[in-house]
Amino acid sequence: MPVHSLTRTRKRSKSFRSAKSTITRTRSDSSIKIEKRILYHFHELPTWQQDNDKILGGYVRETNSFTKCIESLFYLNNESINIYSHLIPSLIYLTIAVMLLIEIDQFLNIPIYPTTTKYDFIFINIFLVGAFLCLLGSGCFHLLKQHSELQCNFWSRIDYMGIIVLISCSMMPVLYYGFFDHIVLFYCFITLTLAFASVCSIIVMSETFNLSKYRLLRACVFAAFGFSGLIPMIVGFSKFGLSGVFQRISLKFIFWESVFYLVGATLYGFRIPESILPGKFDLFGSSHQLFHCFVVIGSVLHFKAVIESYILMHSRYTA
Repeated sequence: MPVHSLTRTRKRSKSFRSAKSTITRTRSDSSIKIEKRILYHFHELPTWQQDNDKILGGYVRETNSFTKCIESLFYLNNESINIYSHLIPSLIYLTIAVMLLIEIDQFLNIPIYPTTTKYDFIFINIFLVGAFLCLLGSGCFHLLKQHSELQCNFWSRIDYMGIIVLISCSMMPVLYYGFFDHIVLFYCFITLTLAFASVCSIIVMSETFNLSKYRLLRACVFAAFGFSGLIPMIVGFSKFGLSGVFQRISLKFIFWESVFYLVGATLYGFRIPESILPGKFDLFGSSHQLFHCFVVIGSVLHFKAVIESYILMHSRYTA
């Protein structure tokens, strides 16, 4: 073979190896970039994840991994506020419940009266445990919903069951302190509450109910359950008068609690503010995040109402 032919062959071989090396590095760099990408846009999600088309970015795409779901706790995404706004308060409520069981007279300055009984401990903690379970279920849903469609549907039901638990457990101590001297009415209203809770639970377990198009219906059903508390309140007005009801169940706190719940549900149902300015509230300030914050504020107001009712009952009516 001539020398110049051998030289051209070697050059072509060298050029081929160089090009191959360049392609390999390019592919490697591309894979690194893909691996480093953790957030996606709405249009890049699988259909089952596309729920709110007004939230345009910041999504954790389907992971099919519980480990990767847990890892999403440590970087900012459009579920971060939803997760932490409920996980942290849930742990606080659990801590308070445990502390109340241990030393109710030393924690939060809640006094013990000679007339205080085990039922006071039970009904105060019914609310605290209900709040804990509701907020925990909600936080877990928003953390694990991106695992897969199957897990999303499962935790969605847990989320809604948590709301039912919170509403039921919120009503029980109010009914106990509101009708402590009318035991028959107390049992009637407890039965009514559990009946509403059962109906809502049946609806929640229905797969059809969890479809995105029924979002507004879901908000209305739970709002109706929450406002079913007006029935015992009306009976209370007829028996104890306006001032009597205000005192027995600390109505001013219940009123503001209802306002926060109603405003939060309205924002959630109509997707305000992201429906007005799509893409501007992807990470902070979306309707679901505001709803979460209002739920927590409402639960704090309810806890305040329960404690005030406990104090009033034992300092005035049973002293």
